[in-house]
Amino acid sequence: MNSENLIKQFDEIETKVERVLSTLQTIEAENVELKRQVRKLEDTLGQKEAAASHFSDEKRQIRERVDILLNKLGDFSRNNA
Repeated sequence: MNSENLIKQFDEIETKVERVLSTLQTIEAENVELKRQVRKLEDTLGQKEAAASHFSDEKRQIRERVDILLNKLGDFSRNNA
């Protein structure tokens, strides 16, 4: 193998390694962005879960109050009948 062919092969290897490194950098940047998006979505989900829990508590409290009022109305109507 002459030195010219050897240099050509090393140049080809160097080009391929540079492409692989470039691709790796692109993938790493995409991975960082995807991790950021996942954290943002997890935060949003946490906020929505908290809001749903709060809404559920409010709904339960409203039902309890309505039941109390209905019982009072029932008692009132029975006492005045």
